[in-house]
Amino acid sequence: MLYVVPTPLGNLEDMSARALRALKESSTVFCEDTRRTRALMSHFGLSTPLERYDENDERSIEKLLGRVRRGDDVSLVSDGGCPGVSDPGRRVVAAARREGLPVTALPGPSAVACAVAGSGLPGDSFVFLGFLPRAASKRRRILEAAKALERTIVVYESPFRVRELLDDAEAALGPAAQCVAARELSKVHEEFVHGSVASVRSAFAERSPILGEFVLLFHPQAEPENA
Repeated sequence: MLYVVPTPLGNLEDMSARALRALKESSTVFCEDTRRTRALMSHFGLSTPLERYDENDERSIEKLLGRVRRGDDVSLVSDGGCPGVSDPGRRVVAAARREGLPVTALPGPSAVACAVAGSGLPGDSFVFLGFLPRAASKRRRILEAAKALERTIVVYESPFRVRELLDDAEAALGPAAQCVAARELSKVHEEFVHGSVASVRSAFAERSPILGEFVLLFHPQAEPENA
């Protein structure tokens, strides 16, 4: 069985009992970064062998699949959150599904779900865009297309490009569109900055440096209503 195991975004108390059992009982834990996962495993007293999983290396994918083919229980984790949701994991899960190998995904921490729930923006239907392209023109085209759906828009972004993304969002969605910047979710310095795109953009224009992991949420309506 291949277990897709979510791990905490920051707060280790978010680790579920089921996830801990999967990691403990697996023959191997394939992970994005062995150093980070080793620290997590050590915290919970787990000694399951670790191997690095590289989403772009066919040999890495084949090694993981080979373990599942021979009947081993294998866990897949990323550095935090849910593998396959803007984190490595999709390709090996797709390959396992094509072969008819057993796969199960455990519920648990996910930055997109956490951000939507804490934003106050409509969450009955939303558009998750993951990480947008680095080119400003492409980002704006994507945001403009999403605007037409009149749904909450969710984007992951690096702290080094938050200002640029907010510039593009103001141009594509309009300065009055709603915006929530969720920073360092579940960590000590968790923060939600909300208001219009223009006001959130102004708030971060005054910060230097900008630190932390971000989820940016937008809604094209100034006063969105739930469906």
